Amino acid sequence: MISFRYHLVSLVAVLLALALGLVLGATQLSGAVLDDLRAQVKQGALQRQALQGQARLLSGQLRDGDGVTAALAPRIVAGMLKGVRVVLVGTPQADASVTDGVQKTLEQAGAKVTGRVRLTDDYADPRRAADLRSFVTSGGQPAGFRLPESDEAGVLGGALLSYVLVHGAGQAAGHAAEPAAVSQVLGGFGALQMLRVESEQVAPADYAVVISSAAVRGGADPGRTLAQLVGALDHAGRGTVVAGTPAAAGPAGLVGLVRADGTLATSVSTVDDAQTAAGRVATVFALTQQATGQAGQYGSAGNADAPFPPV
Repeated sequence: MISFRYHLVSLVAVLLALALGLVLGATQLSGAVLDDLRAQVKQGALQRQALQGQARLLSGQLRDGDGVTAALAPRIVAGMLKGVRVVLVGTPQADASVTDGVQKTLEQAGAKVTGRVRLTDDYADPRRAADLRSFVTSGGQPAGFRLPESDEAGVLGGALLSYVLVHGAGQAAGHAAEPAAVSQVLGGFGALQMLRVESEQVAPADYAVVISSAAVRGGADPGRTLAQLVGALDHAGRGTVVAGTPAAAGPAGLVGLVRADGTLATSVSTVDDAQTAAGRVATVFALTQQATGQAGQYGSAGNADAPFPPV
């Protein structure tokens, strides 16, 4: 008769055999899995190296192409803006190198840059709206300036700034602000720490080019205030172009805000690659298009109408 001890020993032997089989199987399986993972990692590394090589090649081609465009730009734009007066307005997000590049290309086209100013964050800060409103409506406005029928700080500030920066089509068509008025208004904005003058002098221009290189800081209210200034410049002058970078073409950037505004987009032109030579040349062409009363949205962003204005 088979004893209980025999059954117990047999059961233990079976369990040991099963455990040993699992260990051996797992060892072999883990080796296969590791080999497969190693092969995948190696393949991924090769693919990454190939993509990095393609990226370097494309970047080099872009640099070469932009270098050629930069070399040809003076000939391409020569005389296109002869006798045209342009003022440069930098937003708080404007990159100085972009502004410098745009100014150089405008001058190569024959334009006279009448001045260069840069707004600070305080100009569009909702917490400073009362200060801006008080300054504009204090009763010390230049002769000829008419207050808009609005109590919005952005509308009021935009109207006063545009009055001394541009002329030709708005409330004082054909009559530029006097030098004393320009100094008075810009000095007032400067005293409020809302604006800095970056040129030796500022005089009213025919057209305005607004520079913005990143998303507007502070949310929707500052963006709305800057967009209202763009609209005021376009209304008071003969045309306005907002030149920026791809970062400014997003939903929170000034270029993007103009393009998303159905009214502004029909009258104000934008360029979203002004950090490149091609974008700066496009800014010149966009200004000539503004002179005909037309507008367009140009660049490489998805919300642009075309890469370049009509030639």
